[in-house]
Amino acid sequence: MKALIVYCSTYKNNTEKIAKVFAEKIDADLINLKNSKEINIDGYDLIGFGSGVYRESMSPQLFNFVEKMKLENKKVFVFSTSGVGLTFYNNKLIKLLKSKGAVCRGSFACKESFVSKEFSNNKMFEFMSKFAEGHPNNKDFSKAAKFITKTVL
Repeated sequence: MKALIVYCSTYKNNTEKIAKVFAEKIDADLINLKNSKEINIDGYDLIGFGSGVYRESMSPQLFNFVEKMKLENKKVFVFSTSGVGLTFYNNKLIKLLKSKGAVCRGSFACKESFVSKEFSNNKMFEFMSKFAEGHPNNKDFSKAAKFITKTVL
């Protein structure tokens, strides 16, 4: 099986760390959208799409990329990193992928560390950032490896 992982990782490159775990486990090609313009997905049996969560949503650049792709019957999976680490943020992208005829094999999310003052002065975000400190960590990497080999393949 030939696999590709397309991701958008800009803030602290935490999404890239998870993408690399996936790529290593399944020998996938990696493409960071911030460095690429033209991407040919022909010949890939499985495509992963990932992003950090920015203001309650995955990267607009990733959505724009998916909008342009022909994904009929392509096996896909979605992953994200965020301050809370919930797969809820993946749902909008999964819906788009399915609307394009893709077959979603799974969804993964984990926490990522962030500096709350870079986004908001709201005390709630400062509180949340304490729980996300040091993520992704070895436990997150282990969960990512298990996800890609048990759920997606």
